[in-house]
Amino acid sequence: MRKIIVSRAVAGALDVLCRGSDSPARSRRPVPGSLLAAAVVVAVGLAGAAPAMANTAPSMITSGNDVSIAFEGANHSLLFFWAVNGTATWHKQTVAGTGTAFSAPSMIPDGKDVSIAVEGADHSLLFFWKVNGSSTWHKGTVAAAGTAFSAPSITTGGNDVNIAVEGASHSLLFFWKVNGSSTWHKQTVVGSGNAFSAFSAPSMTTNGADVNIAAEGPNGGLNFYSGVSGSATWTAEQVAGTGTTSSAPSMITNGADVNIAAEGADNSLDFYWEVSGTGAWNAEQVAGEVTTVTAPSMTNDGNDVNIAAEGANGGLDFYWAVNGETWNPEQVAGADTTGSAPSMTTNGNDVNIAASGFNGGLDFYWAVNGSATWNPEQVAPPGTVG
Repeated sequence: MRKIIVSRAVAGALDVLCRGSDSPARSRRPVPGSLLAAAVVVAVGLAGAAPAMANTAPSMITSGNDVSIAFEGANHSLLFFWAVNGTATWHKQTVAGTGTAFSAPSMIPDGKDVSIAVEGADHSLLFFWKVNGSSTWHKGTVAAAGTAFSAPSITTGGNDVNIAVEGASHSLLFFWKVNGSSTWHKQTVVGSGNAFSAFSAPSMTTNGADVNIAAEGPNGGLNFYSGVSGSATWTAEQVAGTGTTSSAPSMITNGADVNIAAEGADNSLDFYWEVSGTGAWNAEQVAGEVTTVTAPSMTNDGNDVNIAAEGANGGLDFYWAVNGETWNPEQVAGADTTGSAPSMTTNGNDVNIAASGFNGGLDFYWAVNGSATWNPEQVAPPGTVG
């Protein structure tokens, strides 16, 4: 089954039909290392066919000599797969069973641990962790029901673990705790009904003593928030205005710069950068109209910036640029292969991408830096991904 791209207006109407006009927005596209979200799609064929939703996106990290992937599984379970670098043998663990995960997860390596955050049942916010090499997962509740209305983003900063998430009525919430503690502290980055309120899953990075968050704003704008670690004061900036942004963003720090990528108007792919702390955002178009149908995933790799996203017709696309230079496109996988936003990492001399397959499997692709040859692997069979 192929997908056709729908306009922002149609997608918004379908979103209302799916969730009800009075409900706070669920994450449309979840983000990695970030957060990534689902694109609205329509089945081609029968007139009046009901809209279908894409699968939730995975989250992928490299940790020591392993590559690890977490994702929402069937029946809202939470699953974890890992492989030793250079092997195609993937090992499965169930982090939590049926009725647990209601968004894409966000995962980080944290010293000797692996940590995962995910939206739980009834819009709760959950946290799972395990020691590397162990199959025993520990569960904590970050916030109770009625709190989380998107996929979260998780980072580490110093001795802390940080989580950002869209809250009720399009607020933006931030939680932190000291490593080893079970006590989570809550801050409201921005409330509802504000020009800087959040209308997507956030993406978060730490940058020295600062914590940076990006999210889609009201009316398709793009907003950036920054705060000093340990302070409850947040500063908000507009990265791009009304009608520019159609997905959750992906954000990285890149030397002295902060970089943000997002799906733009008319299914384009856009990139923004600023020198940290200046508030002067510069815009570039990575790919034109009708190229991009999900939130992107972005990494930096030496002097390069890499972006991956699901493309038109269910393909998987990759773009790279030397800092400050022209964007170069590559196709990772062709039409009808990809059913979610991707997650991407760099790993030594390789670039790794994970995404749901069109049939609900989980796929993994890798390429040696500088090569346009992508090597596919199946991590999990059809019907695995929720």
